[in-house]
Amino acid sequence: MKIYHDLKQGSDEWLKIRLGKFGSTDAQAVASNSRGLTTKVYEKVAELIIGQPKEQYTNADMERGNELEGMARSAYEIETSRIVKQVGYVEIDSYTGGSPDGLVGNDGGIEIKCPSDANFIRFDYTRKINSGYIWQMLHLLLITERKWWDFVVFNEKLNKIIIIRIERNEDKIEKLRVGLESGIDQIKKVLMECKK
Repeated sequence: MKIYHDLKQGSDEWLKIRLGKFGSTDAQAVASNSRGLTTKVYEKVAELIIGQPKEQYTNADMERGNELEGMARSAYEIETSRIVKQVGYVEIDSYTGGSPDGLVGNDGGIEIKCPSDANFIRFDYTRKINSGYIWQMLHLLLITERKWWDFVVFNEKLNKIIIIRIERNEDKIEKLRVGLESGIDQIKKVLMECKK
């Protein structure tokens, strides 16, 4: 495992390091080990051949999350009395990595979400975490070899933070391992054929 401590997330260098790698946002497709994984394989091969990342989708909640992430991280530190270490990227091989929102001590990490007011209220009421986010955190647990990940949902207007701990689930992490192995094999085969 290699941790890029001083790499700024979103920078050109960060984008370059992520090229062709399965990241935490790919985790649900990887774990399915089916058509979704195959789609991701072609995306990763295209990145490697073209030398540029796939165009990133963004929406108002994502932009809001980027703006408020620092405030949410501070709120988490105050709420838990734990220090969060920011890192740029963690990679475990040439095809797998991830960008944690923060690492906590030797055992944990955090995934921060700062949804719109209505979506925050919905989450506060249901406490239901989107399955894609669960897979994201499991992927981060796999690549960092940590024991737990805190799902942090923050709203600055309400000055409220919700923290839900996700523990390792070895059965699901094994699905990720199998999917990653399959995906990496597929990338290598497609790359070899495309380079002929």
